[in-house]
Amino acid sequence: MLVPVAALLGVGSLPAGAQPIRYGISPGELELAPASGGTASAVLVVYNKAANTARMRVAVQDLNIRPDGVTDVLEPGKLPWSVARFTRVQPAEFDLEPARQMPVRVVVTVPPNARGGLYGMLVVTSTPVLQVGAGKGTFVVVTPTLAARLLVAIRGTEVVEGAIVNMLAAPRPRGAGADIRVTFRNKGNVHLHTRGEIELLDASGQRIGKLPLPEAVVLPASVREFKISWEKSLGPGTYTVRAVIDYGADVLVSGELTFAYRGP
Repeated sequence: MLVPVAALLGVGSLPAGAQPIRYGISPGELELAPASGGTASAVLVVYNKAANTARMRVAVQDLNIRPDGVTDVLEPGKLPWSVARFTRVQPAEFDLEPARQMPVRVVVTVPPNARGGLYGMLVVTSTPVLQVGAGKGTFVVVTPTLAARLLVAIRGTEVVEGAIVNMLAAPRPRGAGADIRVTFRNKGNVHLHTRGEIELLDASGQRIGKLPLPEAVVLPASVREFKISWEKSLGPGTYTVRAVIDYGADVLVSGELTFAYRGP
């Protein structure tokens, strides 16, 4: 994930030193499962495909995921599930030459009383880069920022529980499909990976079709709202939406909702 932060410097021709942003990290998500009181580690690879040597810095910040799936990167230690104070990165700062990559060791050591899940973002920033601005003849300096999610489940303490807690469906005017919303709540103490689908049934119970739900990560005590657009036209009648979600438990969760389209 690349998030440039820009500050306008001036107007004029683009300096000869202007360059495209060609930094990256891999993977975009690290999952660790230390035992309570134990340690686990993984490697984040930072690479430079730009023409110049870059100074890289790696820090751990807090992670929040909104109901619509948007990720927030916050100051470390602000959230109850913050993993920042338990995490070390090595090296935390280094010079990266062109066409080179650097493995960064990420080590998480959790206290003996830790339970459930801890979360954060591994944020990598680099030397500012000259870029073309939005206006004609302008240029900007951006500080490339890349981030990978750090998901830690403390082995043996996980409570895995989830449920579909709300469903809504609204037919569109003139029978042009329907807008559907499915809300899933993580009732446990560790993050969940979800995947699922919805089916649309007619009044006789015959399936008209189905659509996948986006795969998602849902943090503890959080909800994820899935918004689905049913694009196929509907005739007047009664319809049932059936949602099924797999979140890694022994059983799937499901929900149903009936709605009517009365015609134009």
